[in-house]
Amino acid sequence: MEIERGPRWSALRSVLVPVAIAGVGVLLGRLLPRLAEGADDGGRLYGDVTGALLAVGLYASVYGISRPHARRDLARILVAITFGVLVKAALIAAVLALVFRGRTEYLILAAAMAQIDPLSVSALMDRRDMSLRAKSLLAAWASFDDPVTTVLVVYVSALVLDDASSFGAGATAYGGTLLLNLALLAVAAVVWAALGRPWRGRDAAGQRPPVGRGLWAGQVVALVVLLAVASWQFLMLGLAVAALFFRPALGKVVDRAVQVALTVATLLLGVLLTRGVDVGAGLVLGAATFAAQIVVGAVVSVGFPRRDRIALCLSQQNGITAIILALLLQPMLPRAVAIVAPAILTVNVLHAVANAVPAFGRRLGRAPVVEQDAAAAPEG
Repeated sequence: MEIERGPRWSALRSVLVPVAIAGVGVLLGRLLPRLAEGADDGGRLYGDVTGALLAVGLYASVYGISRPHARRDLARILVAITFGVLVKAALIAAVLALVFRGRTEYLILAAAMAQIDPLSVSALMDRRDMSLRAKSLLAAWASFDDPVTTVLVVYVSALVLDDASSFGAGATAYGGTLLLNLALLAVAAVVWAALGRPWRGRDAAGQRPPVGRGLWAGQVVALVVLLAVASWQFLMLGLAVAALFFRPALGKVVDRAVQVALTVATLLLGVLLTRGVDVGAGLVLGAATFAAQIVVGAVVSVGFPRRDRIALCLSQQNGITAIILALLLQPMLPRAVAIVAPAILTVNVLHAVANAVPAFGRRLGRAPVVEQDAAAAPEG
């Protein structure tokens, strides 16, 4: 199939829209100062709301992964979301340690920014200068590094912060453990096997027939319960893996839900920005994050065509996950939002500029990429 070029302003949109929403949040914070009070002590309502926002965002990011494409580069994806995330966090942390000596709590922010925003990445899927394989790798990478980063943030917080127990109801209840994540995943698999009926067989086209209304309603109810439990116990890793198969037919509902979550999170970010903005630290954090992606992207994309390697190296964007992690960290690290907000803006501006420079366009070439969808290709 031929991959067509999307609107030229898609990269700028990822910068301008969040800024506008955050601006509305700032106005709300000025008019209603009490809105920001819940973040001071990490109240239950504040924690429940931010946890639910993160659960919706993580589920939606994995829900959209095209599984047939992801299998082809499974080894690369595993490297990117494990070793790659750790290396990115370490590189960002090293820069922050050099610039802000003695501020060890800033190391948590390095972990919070060490992921690629799947919503922003979706805007890159219309580019002609990336192959279908590279797009599939980037989509899976951006989706799965979010839960890994979330878990990393929780445990780095436990090591660095004196009052890490305020991160929800403690490390076990809020950060979760591998055992609890596996238990959630196992229960989700059993429920889906009962409601999804994978044994129903396939039609002549190789597709499973749609489930009836009763089963579909049961799937939706089970999904709501899954999201609620994952949010309550902060079992984001188990939720993300479950999203690979726990997929009731929801049409555009998932996209709309995640857009609502992003809007609410950005509004909350704006409200908390009334407490102040640390532009200097944000610029350093954002620049270090963008540079770290170039290093890791160059390693992960070894063997890809040059145009794909450059595109993957310049693919760093931050959005909903970084915003919500900053909101979650705010009760323990009062400067989290003040630093992460300008850092996100810095990353996305660097992304927009780097991908718009004419020199990069000439080096990548102007010809469209035409290739056959691997999932649709005849087996031979």
